[in-house]
Amino acid sequence: MRVFVLFLLTLILGMMIYLKLEMDEARNASSQVKAEFFTEEFTITQIDDSGYHGVSRNGKSIYFKKEKLESGSGVHIDDTVILYFDKSERVDGLVKVEKKN
Repeated sequence: MRVFVLFLLTLILGMMIYLKLEMDEARNASSQVKAEFFTEEFTITQIDDSGYHGVSRNGKSIYFKKEKLESGSGVHIDDTVILYFDKSERVDGLVKVEKKN
């Protein structure tokens, strides 16, 4: 009986070591993958309770919610912001918004 328990514990320990090594390798691989974004600049034209309206130089308009704006960025009307979009160009591909200095 002791041999059987010792065998099971050794087997479990081996599996845990294997999983730890695999997780470390996966973590390293995922940190090396760079997200690809494209950016556009918009000028804020209107602010409401839940978000911001903006327009770009070429006349494109956008609305985004306050949650997308980096915290601590006090954005006001006529401020320029940089919007980061996922390269997959999905409609909901807005990743983040930051105020241009």
